[in-house]
Amino acid sequence: MNEVRNATTCARHPKVETALRCASCGVPICPKCLVQTPVGMKCRDCAAQVGRTLSAPSLAEAVFVSVMGLLFGAVAGWGVEFLGFYVLLVAAAYGTFAGEMMLRAANRKRGLRIELIAGIALAVGAVGGRMVVAALVVRGGGPHPASGVLDVVARLVVPSPIPLISLGIMVAGAVGRIRYI
Repeated sequence: MNEVRNATTCARHPKVETALRCASCGVPICPKCLVQTPVGMKCRDCAAQVGRTLSAPSLAEAVFVSVMGLLFGAVAGWGVEFLGFYVLLVAAAYGTFAGEMMLRAANRKRGLRIELIAGIALAVGAVGGRMVVAALVVRGGGPHPASGVLDVVARLVVPSPIPLISLGIMVAGAVGRIRYI
């Protein structure tokens, strides 16, 4: 039952016999040359290519993810004003949920670009949501007496750092969900 297999030599190391091949180009590779990727073992040339299809979002996907991030961030910024201290308990779950929804909007593409788009969009959306709350407070329609836009925006950090901490937790939860699916 001894079967003879066709062993080839590594493209970079001609003295090393191997049965491994690159998942992209099919070039024989030895264990010293291989690079682990999500789709299998590849040679160094194929693994170093920029613009991989698993991590490079199209323009439409990037725009859709940023719009979703702005909306999720605006809801979070608005919710901070009404939840108070309890927002710290909700921030991680909400960030993870937002990250999953943005990951699905990007067709499960992930990478540094999607992480940056999601994190920045959530932060900008949260500040925008706080600005909407500030405008409502100035008109007298918010939970606090009319005190001015700058006062509400300053409350992001000054008397209580809870809104800023919850923003950080939410962004970390979303980016973590995208990075570590």
